[in-house]
Amino acid sequence: MNNRAFIDQMAKKLGSDADELQQQVDVFVYTFLSQVKAGNSITVKNFGVFEQKTKAERKIYNPTTKTYNVIPAKETIAFKMGAALKEKMQ
Repeated sequence: MNNRAFIDQMAKKLGSDADELQQQVDVFVYTFLSQVKAGNSITVKNFGVFEQKTKAERKIYNPTTKTYNVIPAKETIAFKMGAALKEKMQ
């Protein structure tokens, strides 16, 4: 499902305008990402927890060139499912 289909389906269920709902989703995503980037974890009740994690620097081996390369450390978003979501997924 792409973004437009998702927004259209939500707008239909809520009985609201799709363009207005798209703006609300955009604000949600911007706020969500800025909070996670700032190091805050976000808990969504009955869904799960999103938080920023740091992936450590690591070495990889390229068999074609027979050399080792270093992949630098980077920040990523981790998600841990809540109990209610785990139960619904089974």
